[in-house]
Amino acid sequence: MARPKTIELLTKDYQELSLRYYDYLLKLGYHPHTSRSRYNYIREFFYWLEQKGALDISQIITRQLSDYYDYLSSRPSLNKGSTLSPKTTFGHLRNIRDLFTMLQKEAVVKVNPYGGLSLSVPQSKVERIILSQEEISQLYEVAESAQERAILSLSYGCGLRSEELTRCNVEDVKLKAKILIVPSGKGLKRRVVPMSKGVVKDLADYYYKERENLKMGKDYQPGLKAFMLHGRGGRMQSWTYNKYLKKLINRTESYSMKIKGITIHSLRHSIASHLIQQGIELEQVRLFLGHSQLETTQIYTHVNQEQLAKLMKDEKDDTKELPP
Repeated sequence: MARPKTIELLTKDYQELSLRYYDYLLKLGYHPHTSRSRYNYIREFFYWLEQKGALDISQIITRQLSDYYDYLSSRPSLNKGSTLSPKTTFGHLRNIRDLFTMLQKEAVVKVNPYGGLSLSVPQSKVERIILSQEEISQLYEVAESAQERAILSLSYGCGLRSEELTRCNVEDVKLKAKILIVPSGKGLKRRVVPMSKGVVKDLADYYYKERENLKMGKDYQPGLKAFMLHGRGGRMQSWTYNKYLKKLINRTESYSMKIKGITIHSLRHSIASHLIQQGIELEQVRLFLGHSQLETTQIYTHVNQEQLAKLMKDEKDDTKELPP
């Protein structure tokens, strides 16, 4: 059974429970967009239950969740046409776990049937592109404006995520205090990012020397709070940041950088790796990046070990090629 493009629940209890779950997620602090996606996930689950004749949520057992997992594993994706990825399938089931957690708190059910499932968390290897410190220096060297240097200093020097770059406002950049405020990062978490003297200078040069001219663009609206403005005076978006970065990469005339598939987010990965290389404590790097878990930050120690192993292998291979 494929997922219908439009889900209409017939059971009033499931209709009300869907809305109650959405409100529950909002109270937990989830972003409205995330809450909406998870609301749609749970409606698909209720629709599947209706098709099976299971209309009482308090009577759902582990076996039914296992059957639903089998259904999700084989149903086509609406967007790609292929089956759902293991990560997406697991996300659906985890959403059901949270639904029953809510129902437990409300005393609707005594036991969470999800607890009887035996599911392995899908492991997805995300390739993190790390630039060397020499490559970062090359990008700064070819910057032709204060704005280009400021873009590098926000994304690399401050380690901001792509969406954090887009949302950065003038009041978030405290030049005198040498800090940058991220009022709502990933998971709606607020953090304070310290800025080096070089970063402060780059941001100050852009703000005082170039931003005022950008306000003359046709897209600028009086009172726009965006710190970084594009050429027409509007808030700079992630694709524009990437466009500027691509220009810088092309100017370096570095073939290795051109073929790496570097994005603006790669600069965040790079500063994380470089801080660890410089001996900064993992906990400090975690706070700088705004990671919730230390395990997320530890990936960069693994990256560095891989880089070291590759370097040693390359040196060994070079030695083999030397004449006796």
